[in-house]
Amino acid sequence: MDLLSAESSGQRVLAARHISAETSLPEVNNAINTTLLCHSYSLQPDFVSYLAVLKSNAWIIWSCGLVVVLTLCLLYILTLRSALRYWKESSTSLAIVLAVYPLVAAMALLTTILPRVRIIAEAITQEAVMVAMYHFYFLIIAECGGTNQLVRRSEGSQMETRVLPCCCWPCCILPRPQVQKRSLTWLRYLVLQMPVIQALLYLIVLILWAEDMMLYLNSFIYIQPFIAVSILSGVWGVIMCVRAAEATGSTPRPRFLALQLVLLIVKLQCGFAKIVPELFDLPCIMALHPSVFVNMIQNIIMIFEMLLLSIWAWRLYSVPPGKMADKVQHIVVAVLEDSLTSNEKIKEADTCSSRTNIKRDE
Repeated sequence: MDLLSAESSGQRVLAARHISAETSLPEVNNAINTTLLCHSYSLQPDFVSYLAVLKSNAWIIWSCGLVVVLTLCLLYILTLRSALRYWKESSTSLAIVLAVYPLVAAMALLTTILPRVRIIAEAITQEAVMVAMYHFYFLIIAECGGTNQLVRRSEGSQMETRVLPCCCWPCCILPRPQVQKRSLTWLRYLVLQMPVIQALLYLIVLILWAEDMMLYLNSFIYIQPFIAVSILSGVWGVIMCVRAAEATGSTPRPRFLALQLVLLIVKLQCGFAKIVPELFDLPCIMALHPSVFVNMIQNIIMIFEMLLLSIWAWRLYSVPPGKMADKVQHIVVAVLEDSLTSNEKIKEADTCSSRTNIKRDE
């Protein structure tokens, strides 16, 4: 019997007796590579291994994502051209706010192609949203006609400070200052701290990630509270500014909601995608680690969400900023005119009836 345990070139290979020499052995290295790719400790495969797993699906996903990103760039140009007719004095702030949609989609597409740049793309995405929030503050002030006009139209009214997220605390008692230049400057600095502090925090995160992945994973949980406090306080300042503008007849709330949804998608949706593989025992799909697969699906969804939000932003910014307020004023004026005309008709009818009664008496 020709055993596989026979000596060959001075090396002895041991095998079970039921394995014959004619039977082809499986490629053990490929199986080991697949297992390591699925259960990699870094959770981020390199581009060659990533492409080898996705095969033809990669080109389909990337082509569709590229088409959506190019569509977003076209929508950005169209929306900017339409909105500049009404926001000429705030063209820079307008361009930055509208650019957040194609930029977030482009970073999601980049992460879909190169999973290892996820942290860098996440930092760029979040900083873009923070800068857009700061410039949206200037759009609110510009919609009200400037700081002086906003203060004059407020007529000494108080600023509403009990708004989200502070209204969630029943024991939270905050003073309500008057709408003045000092209070608006305070709101500006409150919003300004978002891009500054977020940039510093993510710089620390990137340094930890570049130094050691384990150091980044163990330290990020301690950085999260600072990130949350900075974002919540900045959003609180923007909401107070929106309330102050609405008190003067402006309508910035729909545009703020279109930008706020981007922040919710970037933070909450991405954060949920990170913890899903840890909460549930997910299997390896397409020989990818569950976290890699979930992040890929989440980025694809984010690209299409940015497309929907960009279409909504195009409809919001293609009309004059005070159009809704003018509609409300016209409706009120029309109702008043109808009521006045109806009162006049009633008076005329009363006078006519009184005249007829006098004639009958005569």
